[in-house]
Amino acid sequence: MKLESARVSSREDSELLSFVKSLGIEVNEKALPIIGRYYIRILDVEYTSESWDGLREIINKLRKTYIVMPAYNEEKTIGSVLDSLLKVFKPNNIIVVDDGSKDKTREIAKSKGVHVISHIINRGLGGALGTGIYYALMRGAEIIVTFDADGQHLLEDALKVIKPVVEGRADLAIGSRFKGDIGQMPLVKRIGNIVLNTITAVFAMRYVTDSQSGLRAFSRACASKIKITCDGYAVSSEIIVEASRGKCKIVEVPIKAVYTEYSMKKGTNVMEGIKIAINLLLDIFRR
Repeated sequence: MKLESARVSSREDSELLSFVKSLGIEVNEKALPIIGRYYIRILDVEYTSESWDGLREIINKLRKTYIVMPAYNEEKTIGSVLDSLLKVFKPNNIIVVDDGSKDKTREIAKSKGVHVISHIINRGLGGALGTGIYYALMRGAEIIVTFDADGQHLLEDALKVIKPVVEGRADLAIGSRFKGDIGQMPLVKRIGNIVLNTITAVFAMRYVTDSQSGLRAFSRACASKIKITCDGYAVSSEIIVEASRGKCKIVEVPIKAVYTEYSMKKGTNVMEGIKIAINLLLDIFRR
């Protein structure tokens, strides 16, 4: 992992490079850009810019990137999921929303030193995401990443969805399992997702290959435009509809979903699909 940059002289630049070093990235402060390109590489994901000023902006956005993790009775997985994220992200930049869990989800999350917000009752995925996104915005987040607590997402893929938003090429980047490796995805889930994609497209006026993906990255401007009213799983479709209405530029990034017997028990089903359609219809009448 390496940072290529021009000579750094200002105090601000020194502070930024200190932040980069804290991520475990090797820094060569005197190196000239290669082929006129400045970059930092975190794991296998490379963030690039044509100028040092552009790279400085990217580093600033990375420094103000927050992970929002909704969690409900996830004591079996949340510890290892947070350990993975903490390889790159600082505890202060991770927000776990404990959605009224009855197990040790809250205690495990707090033991990792991350921010933990607890709902007294279980409000649902939409309620948890709404709380987490609002809190991240209040803390000055420039980029907000939503990340599931059940072990389905990979750290490397989180960095991939951040990339187009950090580089200014997108306002909302959605991690698409259908553009990546869906080998582990059961057939019933594939069919269900296609149906939900179609329902979402009707209301959003654009088709997204994985509308129900829980891994996504928002710019601050886009996140500020999204008004979450759905407490349940319909929030995934609602986010796309709201982003489309807000003229946010949406891109999809290929990701790999990790399916286990545990994670298979979660997510949407036929009844949830019906609820999503009803919620989107009600949303239209509310406007």
